[in-house]
Amino acid sequence: MKKKVLFLLFLAVFGFLAYSKYLQHERAIKEAELNNTLNLVQTDLETFRLGYNSTHWAYLNQKVCEKDVERAIERVLELREMLLKLNVSDDEIRDIDVCLNETYYYQRRGQFYVALTEGRSCAILAADHLGSTLALGNRTEFLKYVRGQFRSVEALQNKTAEKWKQTLGRGINFTDYLITGFVVEDNIIKAEISLNQSRDFLEKLDRIPNPTTSQEIENVSILGSWVTSYLEFSRSFLMDSAVLTSHVTPGTFDPNGLRNNVHALVDDLSRVDVPCEFEETMLKVACDWKEYHKKRGLLGVEKGYYSAATYHLLYAIAIDEHLHEFEALNSTFATLKTPTEKVKIVLRLRHESLESIKDCSRDPLTSLYIQDAVGWYFRHGDAALEMMVRLRTDDPTTQPLYNYEMAKIIAKKMCPYVAMLSQTMEQ
Repeated sequence: MKKKVLFLLFLAVFGFLAYSKYLQHERAIKEAELNNTLNLVQTDLETFRLGYNSTHWAYLNQKVCEKDVERAIERVLELREMLLKLNVSDDEIRDIDVCLNETYYYQRRGQFYVALTEGRSCAILAADHLGSTLALGNRTEFLKYVRGQFRSVEALQNKTAEKWKQTLGRGINFTDYLITGFVVEDNIIKAEISLNQSRDFLEKLDRIPNPTTSQEIENVSILGSWVTSYLEFSRSFLMDSAVLTSHVTPGTFDPNGLRNNVHALVDDLSRVDVPCEFEETMLKVACDWKEYHKKRGLLGVEKGYYSAATYHLLYAIAIDEHLHEFEALNSTFATLKTPTEKVKIVLRLRHESLESIKDCSRDPLTSLYIQDAVGWYFRHGDAALEMMVRLRTDDPTTQPLYNYEMAKIIAKKMCPYVAMLSQTMEQ
């Protein structure tokens, strides 16, 4: 009996040692694969870099002067003063001051367009705090302020649109229309959308006249902030449009010359447009952006804003034409077993994206059209891979896959079209 117990004990110890050896072996294999995977990523990031610098920002900086920035800052200070009278928290005032410091930073560097947009974001932040405070503390004052703002913004909307129409009627430089004009027209479109969103939030707020529960109080605070912040969004977009309109370069180009091109793009979109009923996250996100650009593109066509319409329609078409690629990438990625296999498909797509961007021209107009491909999608794809290396994770998500695919399809769609448009319209 004693020998049997000893034998069983020996077997248990041997089994434990054998299992420990097996675990060590498995860990060594996984560590080796992790190192191999991360080396692939790090080598690629170091060897193949994005070399496209956006140039349209410098172009737009020339369209704004220091006085324009000062007026944007005045709006922030006006809202800040209102908040101080309402005795809001120090944290809320500090948020605005930090934002203003960023504005002053860009102003000192002479980056006036960037400073202008940063100043607008500070005003929107201040309006957000203002709406939340007023809606909870004094509904009568809140409604008085909001109604005044609606009247003011609607008047600004009509004035801005009319001034832009008159400016175009006198003739404009082609490149300036496609760059500065895009921002003017896109902002007018976004202002209308923001104004309608503010109205919708106000209607929802009206359904909670006397909040009593904690949930209702929270909802009033949120809706109040959304009403005023979207109003300020609308005002900011219109004020930026007015600033840029006053700085456009006159010329002989008539934007109506783009009418046929724009309507051809509408036809192209209608041919490739598919309902977005995908369950996979990557396709859902792509479809959301397609719908975003489709809405703005068609609104641009309706209002005769052909620069904005061209940009947004091209964007929507690019996504719609490649939804099958998103679907195929998603399916392929899901079948891959090892991290190395997944990384290889991501890096392959990264190189395709790099090549597409590299084939693009370096002029400010092309830079505007692929700003998202370069500054948002590609760099965010790289950031996801850099994070993977930093944290030593061995299972890449579909995020960089989505980012590189978006960068690739935008560059492939936008760049040839912009080159064709420039050659056709400037002849």
